[in-house]
Amino acid sequence: MAEQDLQTENVQTATPAEEPQVKMVLPGGKTFSCRENVFKAAAGLGAVIVIALAGCAGYFGYDYYKYRGERSAYAEYKAHKAEQDAQIQGLLDDNEKMLRDMSEIHTLETKLRRAVIRNSEDKDFTTNLDKTTEGETKSTDPNYMGKGGPGSADTSMVAVVQAQDKNLAHQIDEQKTNMNELLSTLEGRNNKRSAFPDLWPTEGGVVSSAYGGRTGPIEGGYDWHPGVDIAADFGAPIYASAMGTVEVAGWNGGYGRYVKINHGNGYESAYGHMSGIAVTAGQEVRKGEIIGFVGSSGYSTGPHVHFEVLVDGQTIDPMYMLNLGKTMNK
Repeated sequence: MAEQDLQTENVQTATPAEEPQVKMVLPGGKTFSCRENVFKAAAGLGAVIVIALAGCAGYFGYDYYKYRGERSAYAEYKAHKAEQDAQIQGLLDDNEKMLRDMSEIHTLETKLRRAVIRNSEDKDFTTNLDKTTEGETKSTDPNYMGKGGPGSADTSMVAVVQAQDKNLAHQIDEQKTNMNELLSTLEGRNNKRSAFPDLWPTEGGVVSSAYGGRTGPIEGGYDWHPGVDIAADFGAPIYASAMGTVEVAGWNGGYGRYVKINHGNGYESAYGHMSGIAVTAGQEVRKGEIIGFVGSSGYSTGPHVHFEVLVDGQTIDPMYMLNLGKTMNK
Protein backbone atom coordinates (compact mmCIF):
# COMPACT_ATOMS: atom_id res chain seq x y z
CA MET A 1 0.00 0.00 0.00
CA ALA A 2 2.81 2.28 0.82
CA GLU A 3 4.56 1.42 -2.46
CA GLN A 4 1.34 2.27 -4.43
CA ASP A 5 1.02 5.72 -2.78
CA LEU A 6 4.63 6.51 -3.63
CA GLN A 7 4.08 5.70 -7.32
CA THR A 8 1.02 7.96 -7.41
CA GLU A 9 2.99 10.85 -5.86
CA ASN A 10 5.77 10.37 -8.40
CA VAL A 11 3.31 10.50 -11.27
CA GLN A 12 1.75 13.70 -9.99
CA THR A 13 5.18 15.32 -9.58
CA ALA A 14 6.23 14.46 -13.16
CA THR A 15 3.15 16.07 -14.79
CA PRO A 16 4.16 19.58 -16.02
CA ALA A 17 2.13 22.60 -14.90
CA GLU A 18 -0.22 24.04 -17.56
CA GLU A 19 0.79 27.47 -19.14
CA PRO A 20 -1.70 30.40 -18.87
CA GLN A 21 -4.09 30.61 -21.77
CA VAL A 22 -5.70 33.65 -23.44
CA LYS A 23 -9.16 33.08 -24.77
CA MET A 24 -10.92 35.33 -27.33
CA VAL A 25 -14.47 35.07 -28.56
CA LEU A 26 -14.60 35.61 -32.32
CA PRO A 27 -17.63 36.79 -34.30
CA GLY A 28 -20.11 33.95 -34.63
CA GLY A 29 -19.56 32.70 -31.10
CA LYS A 30 -16.37 30.82 -31.88
CA THR A 31 -13.70 30.77 -29.22
CA PHE A 32 -10.00 31.15 -29.95
CA SER A 33 -7.34 30.51 -27.35
CA CYS A 34 -3.57 30.66 -27.35
CA ARG A 35 -0.80 30.79 -24.86
CA GLU A 36 -0.32 34.15 -23.12
CA ASN A 37 3.30 34.58 -24.20
CA VAL A 38 2.38 33.95 -27.86
CA PHE A 39 -0.42 36.49 -27.63
CA LYS A 40 1.90 39.13 -26.15
CA ALA A 41 4.48 38.57 -28.88
CA ALA A 42 1.84 38.84 -31.60
CA ALA A 43 0.37 42.01 -30.04
CA GLY A 44 3.81 43.65 -29.83
CA LEU A 45 4.57 42.80 -33.44
CA GLY A 46 1.20 44.18 -34.53
CA ALA A 47 1.83 47.44 -32.67
CA VAL A 48 5.23 47.79 -34.34
CA ILE A 49 3.67 47.19 -37.75
CA VAL A 50 0.89 49.76 -37.10
CA ILE A 51 3.42 52.38 -35.96
CA ALA A 52 5.60 51.69 -39.00
CA LEU A 53 2.65 51.98 -41.36
CA ALA A 54 1.55 55.24 -39.72
CA GLY A 55 5.07 56.65 -40.06
CA CYS A 56 5.26 55.66 -43.72
CA ALA A 57 1.85 57.17 -44.40
CA GLY A 58 2.88 60.42 -42.72
CA TYR A 59 6.19 60.59 -44.59
CA PHE A 60 4.69 59.88 -48.00
CA GLY A 61 1.75 62.21 -47.30
CA TYR A 62 4.12 65.08 -46.43
CA ASP A 63 6.29 64.28 -49.45
CA TYR A 64 3.24 64.36 -51.74
CA TYR A 65 2.06 67.65 -50.21
CA LYS A 66 5.54 69.13 -50.68
CA TYR A 67 5.66 67.88 -54.28
CA ARG A 68 2.30 69.51 -55.09
CA GLY A 69 3.52 72.80 -53.60
CA GLU A 70 6.80 72.69 -55.54
CA ARG A 71 4.99 71.83 -58.76
CA SER A 72 2.63 74.80 -58.30
CA ALA A 73 5.56 77.11 -57.52
CA TYR A 74 7.45 75.87 -60.58
CA ALA A 75 4.45 76.46 -62.83
CA GLU A 76 4.10 79.98 -61.42
CA TYR A 77 7.82 80.60 -61.95
CA LYS A 78 7.60 79.48 -65.59
CA ALA A 79 4.63 81.77 -66.23
CA HIS A 80 6.39 84.73 -64.55
CA LYS A 81 9.62 84.06 -66.43
CA ALA A 82 7.81 83.92 -69.76
CA GLU A 83 6.14 87.25 -68.99
CA GLN A 84 9.44 88.80 -67.92
CA ASP A 85 11.19 87.52 -71.06
CA ALA A 86 8.45 89.08 -73.21
CA GLN A 87 8.82 92.41 -71.41
CA ILE A 88 12.60 92.40 -71.78
CA GLN A 89 12.30 91.59 -75.48
CA GLY A 90 9.83 94.46 -75.87
CA LEU A 91 12.30 96.82 -74.18
CA LEU A 92 15.11 95.63 -76.42
CA ASP A 93 12.95 96.18 -79.51
CA ASP A 94 12.03 99.69 -78.31
CA ASN A 95 15.68 100.52 -77.64
CA GLU A 96 16.69 99.32 -81.08
CA LYS A 97 14.02 101.48 -82.71
CA MET A 98 15.07 104.52 -80.65
CA LEU A 99 18.69 104.01 -81.64
CA ARG A 100 17.68 103.86 -85.30
CA ASP A 101 15.65 107.06 -84.86
CA MET A 102 18.62 108.76 -83.21
CA SER A 103 20.81 107.77 -86.13
CA GLU A 104 18.29 109.23 -88.59
CA ILE A 105 18.09 112.48 -86.59
CA HIS A 106 21.86 112.76 -86.57
CA THR A 107 21.96 112.21 -90.33
CA LEU A 108 19.28 114.86 -90.92
CA GLU A 109 21.15 117.30 -88.68
CA THR A 110 24.35 116.77 -90.65
CA LYS A 111 22.53 117.29 -93.95
CA LEU A 112 20.90 120.46 -92.57
CA ARG A 113 24.24 121.90 -91.52
CA ARG A 114 25.79 121.16 -94.91
CA ALA A 115 22.81 122.63 -96.79
CA VAL A 116 22.87 125.83 -94.74
CA ILE A 117 26.61 126.23 -95.17
CA ARG A 118 26.39 125.54 -98.91
CA ASN A 119 23.62 128.11 -99.44
CA SER A 120 25.02 130.82 -97.21
CA GLU A 121 27.11 133.73 -98.43
CA ASP A 122 27.93 134.93 -94.90
CA LYS A 123 31.50 133.76 -94.21
CA ASP A 124 31.33 134.54 -90.50
CA PHE A 125 28.11 132.57 -90.20
CA THR A 126 29.48 129.52 -92.03
CA THR A 127 32.63 129.64 -89.91
CA ASN A 128 30.55 129.56 -86.71
CA LEU A 129 28.42 126.73 -88.08
CA ASP A 130 31.55 124.75 -88.96
CA LYS A 131 32.78 125.14 -85.39
CA THR A 132 29.58 123.71 -83.94
CA THR A 133 29.94 120.73 -86.31
CA GLU A 134 33.54 119.94 -85.42
CA GLY A 135 34.06 117.11 -82.99
CA GLU A 136 30.58 115.65 -83.32
CA THR A 137 31.99 112.22 -84.14
CA LYS A 138 35.17 112.59 -82.07
CA SER A 139 33.74 112.02 -78.62
CA THR A 140 36.09 110.12 -76.31
CA ASP A 141 33.73 109.94 -73.36
CA PRO A 142 34.01 106.31 -72.14
CA ASN A 143 30.39 106.41 -70.98
CA TYR A 144 29.28 107.24 -74.51
CA MET A 145 31.36 104.84 -76.62
CA GLY A 146 29.68 101.46 -77.18
CA LYS A 147 31.39 98.26 -76.06
CA GLY A 148 30.39 94.61 -76.37
CA GLY A 149 31.39 91.01 -77.07
CA PRO A 150 30.06 87.44 -77.09
CA GLY A 151 28.94 87.86 -73.49
CA SER A 152 28.15 85.15 -70.99
CA ALA A 153 25.29 82.68 -70.82
CA ASP A 154 24.30 83.95 -67.39
CA THR A 155 24.35 87.63 -68.33
CA SER A 156 21.14 89.30 -67.16
CA MET A 157 19.24 90.85 -70.07
CA VAL A 158 17.91 93.42 -67.62
CA ALA A 159 21.50 94.60 -67.16
CA VAL A 160 21.86 94.79 -70.95
CA VAL A 161 18.71 96.92 -71.24
CA GLN A 162 19.90 99.20 -68.43
CA ALA A 163 23.28 99.69 -70.11
CA GLN A 164 21.62 100.52 -73.42
CA ASP A 165 19.20 102.94 -71.74
CA LYS A 166 22.13 104.75 -70.11
CA ASN A 167 23.94 105.03 -73.43
CA LEU A 168 20.78 106.13 -75.23
CA ALA A 169 20.07 108.84 -72.62
CA HIS A 170 23.59 110.17 -73.15
CA GLN A 171 23.10 110.24 -76.92
CA ILE A 172 19.78 112.07 -76.55
CA ASP A 173 21.42 114.72 -74.34
CA GLU A 174 24.25 115.06 -76.85
CA GLN A 175 21.79 115.40 -79.72
CA LYS A 176 19.81 118.07 -77.86
CA THR A 177 23.01 120.04 -77.29
CA ASN A 178 23.96 119.81 -80.97
CA MET A 179 20.51 120.86 -82.16
CA ASN A 180 20.39 123.77 -79.71
CA GLU A 181 23.80 124.93 -80.94
CA LEU A 182 22.60 124.70 -84.53
CA LEU A 183 19.42 126.65 -83.78
CA SER A 184 21.34 129.27 -81.82
CA THR A 185 23.74 129.72 -84.72
CA LEU A 186 20.91 129.95 -87.24
CA GLU A 187 19.06 132.44 -85.06
CA GLY A 188 22.24 134.44 -84.60
CA ARG A 189 22.35 134.96 -88.35
CA ASN A 190 19.15 136.99 -88.15
CA ASN A 191 19.36 138.00 -84.52
CA LYS A 192 17.49 141.26 -84.95
CA ARG A 193 14.53 139.55 -86.65
CA SER A 194 14.50 136.75 -84.05
CA ALA A 195 14.38 139.31 -81.23
CA PHE A 196 11.51 141.26 -82.80
CA PRO A 197 8.20 140.30 -81.01
CA ASP A 198 6.03 139.88 -84.07
CA LEU A 199 4.97 136.23 -83.81
CA TRP A 200 1.27 135.51 -83.10
CA PRO A 201 1.43 133.86 -79.65
CA THR A 202 -1.20 131.13 -80.10
CA GLU A 203 -2.49 128.61 -82.61
CA GLY A 204 -5.45 130.45 -84.12
CA GLY A 205 -7.68 132.31 -81.72
CA VAL A 206 -9.44 135.66 -82.13
CA VAL A 207 -8.93 139.06 -80.53
CA SER A 208 -11.61 139.32 -77.87
CA SER A 209 -10.42 142.62 -76.42
CA ALA A 210 -8.23 145.20 -78.17
CA TYR A 211 -5.48 147.44 -76.81
CA GLY A 212 -6.47 150.74 -75.19
CA GLY A 213 -9.61 152.06 -73.50
CA ARG A 214 -12.54 149.71 -73.04
CA THR A 215 -15.43 148.81 -70.76
CA GLY A 216 -14.31 146.70 -67.81
CA PRO A 217 -15.03 143.00 -68.54
CA ILE A 218 -16.33 142.23 -65.02
CA GLU A 219 -17.24 145.39 -63.12
CA GLY A 220 -17.98 147.62 -66.13
CA GLY A 221 -16.94 151.27 -66.27
CA TYR A 222 -13.90 152.64 -68.06
CA ASP A 223 -10.82 150.42 -68.13
CA TRP A 224 -7.39 150.81 -69.75
CA HIS A 225 -6.21 147.61 -71.41
CA PRO A 226 -2.39 147.48 -71.84
CA GLY A 227 -2.44 144.57 -74.31
CA VAL A 228 -4.70 142.43 -76.46
CA ASP A 229 -6.76 139.44 -75.34
CA ILE A 230 -6.68 136.49 -77.74
CA ALA A 231 -9.45 133.98 -77.01
CA ALA A 232 -8.41 130.39 -77.73
CA ASP A 233 -9.12 126.84 -76.58
CA PHE A 234 -8.27 126.05 -72.97
CA GLY A 235 -4.85 124.37 -72.81
CA ALA A 236 -3.73 125.51 -76.28
CA PRO A 237 0.03 126.23 -76.43
CA ILE A 238 1.35 129.77 -76.04
CA TYR A 239 4.51 130.63 -77.98
CA ALA A 240 7.29 133.13 -77.31
CA SER A 241 6.74 136.00 -79.73
CA ALA A 242 10.53 136.43 -80.05
CA MET A 243 13.74 134.95 -78.70
CA GLY A 244 14.98 136.24 -75.35
CA THR A 245 15.42 135.64 -71.63
CA VAL A 246 12.51 134.90 -69.30
CA GLU A 247 12.35 137.63 -66.66
CA VAL A 248 9.23 136.53 -64.76
CA ALA A 249 7.48 133.16 -64.65
CA GLY A 250 4.82 132.80 -61.96
CA TRP A 251 1.68 134.25 -60.45
CA ASN A 252 1.22 137.99 -60.93
CA GLY A 253 -2.00 139.31 -59.34
CA GLY A 254 -4.81 139.92 -61.85
CA TYR A 255 -2.63 138.52 -64.65
CA GLY A 256 -2.83 135.09 -63.03
CA ARG A 257 -0.08 132.81 -64.25
CA TYR A 258 2.24 135.17 -66.07
CA VAL A 259 5.43 135.15 -68.15
CA LYS A 260 7.54 138.14 -69.16
CA ILE A 261 10.40 137.89 -71.68
CA ASN A 262 13.21 140.37 -72.34
CA HIS A 263 14.16 140.34 -76.04
CA GLY A 264 16.93 142.92 -75.82
CA ASN A 265 17.20 146.27 -77.61
CA GLY A 266 14.43 147.61 -75.34
CA TYR A 267 11.80 145.05 -76.43
CA GLU A 268 9.79 142.94 -73.97
CA SER A 269 6.65 140.81 -74.24
CA ALA A 270 4.26 139.56 -71.55
CA TYR A 271 1.66 136.79 -71.43
CA GLY A 272 -1.10 136.39 -68.81
CA HIS A 273 -3.97 134.19 -67.56
CA MET A 274 -2.14 130.93 -68.41
CA SER A 275 -3.40 127.56 -67.18
CA GLY A 276 0.19 126.37 -66.91
CA ILE A 277 3.72 127.74 -67.31
CA ALA A 278 6.38 125.79 -69.22
CA VAL A 279 9.47 127.97 -68.53
CA THR A 280 11.37 129.36 -65.56
CA ALA A 281 12.90 132.75 -64.79
CA GLY A 282 16.36 133.11 -66.34
CA GLN A 283 15.69 130.57 -69.08
CA GLU A 284 16.70 131.36 -72.65
CA VAL A 285 13.85 130.78 -75.12
CA ARG A 286 13.69 130.72 -78.89
CA LYS A 287 11.12 132.42 -81.07
CA GLY A 288 8.09 130.13 -81.32
CA GLU A 289 9.06 128.01 -78.29
CA ILE A 290 6.18 126.94 -76.04
CA ILE A 291 6.22 128.95 -72.81
CA GLY A 292 2.81 128.02 -71.38
CA PHE A 293 -0.81 127.15 -72.09
CA VAL A 294 -4.03 129.11 -72.53
CA GLY A 295 -6.12 129.40 -69.39
CA SER A 296 -8.34 131.68 -67.34
CA SER A 297 -6.32 132.30 -64.19
CA GLY A 298 -6.48 135.67 -62.41
CA TYR A 299 -8.86 138.47 -63.48
CA SER A 300 -10.50 136.65 -66.39
CA THR A 301 -13.93 135.66 -67.66
CA GLY A 302 -12.83 132.75 -69.88
CA PRO A 303 -9.89 131.03 -71.57
CA HIS A 304 -7.61 133.44 -73.44
CA VAL A 305 -4.06 134.80 -73.42
CA HIS A 306 -3.37 138.43 -72.53
CA PHE A 307 -0.48 139.55 -74.77
CA GLU A 308 1.56 142.71 -74.19
CA VAL A 309 4.49 144.28 -76.04
CA LEU A 310 6.70 146.83 -74.30
CA VAL A 311 9.30 149.14 -75.84
CA ASP A 312 11.68 150.79 -73.39
CA GLY A 313 9.31 149.90 -70.57
CA GLN A 314 6.17 151.39 -72.16
CA THR A 315 3.34 149.29 -73.58
CA ILE A 316 2.43 149.69 -77.24
CA ASP A 317 -0.37 148.16 -79.30
CA PRO A 318 0.78 144.56 -79.93
CA MET A 319 -1.23 144.48 -83.18
CA TYR A 320 1.23 146.97 -84.66
CA MET A 321 4.05 144.45 -84.14
CA LEU A 322 1.96 141.46 -85.22
CA ASN A 323 0.79 143.17 -88.43
CA LEU A 324 4.33 144.33 -89.14
CA GLY A 325 5.49 140.76 -88.76
CA LYS A 326 2.89 139.53 -91.24
CA THR A 327 4.07 142.12 -93.77
CA MET A 328 7.74 141.23 -93.33
CA ASN A 329 7.08 137.49 -93.57
CA LYS A 330 5.21 137.70 -96.88
